[in-house]
Amino acid sequence: MARTLWPVVGILVFNAHLGMTGPARADPLIALEARLAQAVMQTGEGHKTYLRVALKGCDPPPNRERVPVNVALVIDRSGSMAGERLAQARAAASLAIERLGPADVASVVTFDHAAQLLVAAQQVADRTLFLERIGRISTGGSTAIHDGVLLGAVEVRKFKDASRLNRLVLLSDGQANVGPRHPSDFAALGAALVAEGISVSTIGLGAGYNEDLMLELARASDGNHAFAKDPTDLITIFNKEFDDALNTCAQTVAVTIELEPGARVLRALSREGVIEGRSATFRFNQVYAATEHYVLVELELDPALAAGMGERELGVVSVGYAPPNGQTRHTVKAPIHVSFSASEEAIAAGRDGKVEEAVLEQITRQRALEAVRLKDAGNANQARQLLLENAKALDAFLATAPTSSAARLIELNKHYQALTAPAADKTLSERKVLRALDLPAAGSATRY
Repeated sequence: MARTLWPVVGILVFNAHLGMTGPARADPLIALEARLAQAVMQTGEGHKTYLRVALKGCDPPPNRERVPVNVALVIDRSGSMAGERLAQARAAASLAIERLGPADVASVVTFDHAAQLLVAAQQVADRTLFLERIGRISTGGSTAIHDGVLLGAVEVRKFKDASRLNRLVLLSDGQANVGPRHPSDFAALGAALVAEGISVSTIGLGAGYNEDLMLELARASDGNHAFAKDPTDLITIFNKEFDDALNTCAQTVAVTIELEPGARVLRALSREGVIEGRSATFRFNQVYAATEHYVLVELELDPALAAGMGERELGVVSVGYAPPNGQTRHTVKAPIHVSFSASEEAIAAGRDGKVEEAVLEQITRQRALEAVRLKDAGNANQARQLLLENAKALDAFLATAPTSSAARLIELNKHYQALTAPAADKTLSERKVLRALDLPAAGSATRY
């Protein structure tokens, strides 16, 4: 029978001494590593374990020429945006334009009951034109989010090429009530856009927007999502979004895992990909500077593969990508190493705390998503129990983990503890906080 590294509700012990099973490969733009949760396994038995493939973006020197961007700002001007919301949206969009230079391309689209082109895609040689038109945005009627994204994509396509970072930034405070309005419609739109090399980052303002719709659009297109509780949050969020956009190391990134016979990929925990037995492929639209992007998958190893003792190569990870300012694709590879032993001491020492941390984060994320579904169905008590399980599992892990290595888990734990504390009825904004935890925000040091 296959041995499972860690059941879903299990408690992990952090081991800080184990290194990666596949050494990082030197590369000017991407460092690649492949680590198994259990790098040393019992000989002669089948196993289940986890593989974490990480891409670390470059640490650019201050004088490195950055990749030019091609961005469409898509701004909701429906009636609910009146007052401070629209004023702050105008200020945030103006700040974004101020950060761009003549080599960058920008466009501005607004939408209410239909989409309107405010500034056609063009190089940002005349900031005054952008700023004046943004300053004149006024409120209108209903909310046609889908139309707004489609028109923004039309503008991005005018200057789209591999030497630019091509993206939309969508801001809305409402529910889509004109045109397509189901989250699956926007997931399909996001998937179609990322296939073209276009990402969509979404910013939801206040308690009225549809977080499921906005999150699915961002996730499917490999963009960011942010929840702005107050209009004053918008400038900070836009700044983080453009920090990412202006510091891209690689684009159109494909991660391929190829395993030896007797090993197979069971499932992906971090992002959707194509899994076919011994191989799996995942795509990132971009890798940001000084940021770690990872893929986490569960593997199964046959007993025959574990026959004998010692180290062997379990497979190889290949990463293909385009540099930010060129179309020639680069490839970097790293082996996946595993050892088999009869020594309990060696097996215990072979646990990788960094991979276990990623497994815990992804399992708590899945549990939190199920809690949202339960609460939506009226099962608030069951939902709270799942969040309590998350908090307990994180507490147990963090009790033995170095604080410096688990900042993301510490932040997650704060949210779960707050959401499970005795309090009055939970609000819509708390649901939005919980859903926003499902996807790293702009500026995050670790992404999946």
